[in-house]
Amino acid sequence: MDKKFLKIYESALTRYTRGGFLTSDLVKFTDNALRNDFFKNQPDSVKNAVKELIDCGLNLRVKNVKSYFPAVMGAGNPDYNGTSFNVEVVPEIAPGKFDYQRSVTVPAVLLNHVDTYPNLSPVPDKLKYDNKVQIEPKEVETDTTTKAPFTPAQQQQMSDVGGKLSKGDRSLKNVNVEIPSEPAKGHSDPASYTANYLPKD
Repeated sequence: MDKKFLKIYESALTRYTRGGFLTSDLVKFTDNALRNDFFKNQPDSVKNAVKELIDCGLNLRVKNVKSYFPAVMGAGNPDYNGTSFNVEVVPEIAPGKFDYQRSVTVPAVLLNHVDTYPNLSPVPDKLKYDNKVQIEPKEVETDTTTKAPFTPAQQQQMSDVGGKLSKGDRSLKNVNVEIPSEPAKGHSDPASYTANYLPKD
């Protein structure tokens, strides 16, 4: 008997099937990246663009991972073609906001993946502003005589009962309270009471 199901063949993009990078990865250029042989066949503008990314002081993100061997005549998905990949790098000018006009495509060997898991990405010093203001903390006054409704004492220790603030029950007595209970009327045996709700078949 033939089954009425279709076979679905799927594949998933993983880090180590695309040169070790995924889109939105945090990356940095390797040491002496500007001395790589890649720039021998590139115009000076490409080298200057990469140098600008290195010196910009911002987080660098992966915009796209491109296979060095593209698909020809639409023959399949090029995402996994070969073992050589190019990475499009873009600066992150604000959390989640990228400057796509400054993106540069370079070989994957010029980049290192920066793993910050489980923490968030670091904030570059360029985006930090030192206002040189030191605020000395002080304890909040808990004056219960004031009528201000936003003091800690009014918010956490009192409740509105009939238009007036009342302290109410706000402390743990550390004693067990016995809750009175009794069986359902006419059913002294709990099993007979539950049996009314069970299926009869």
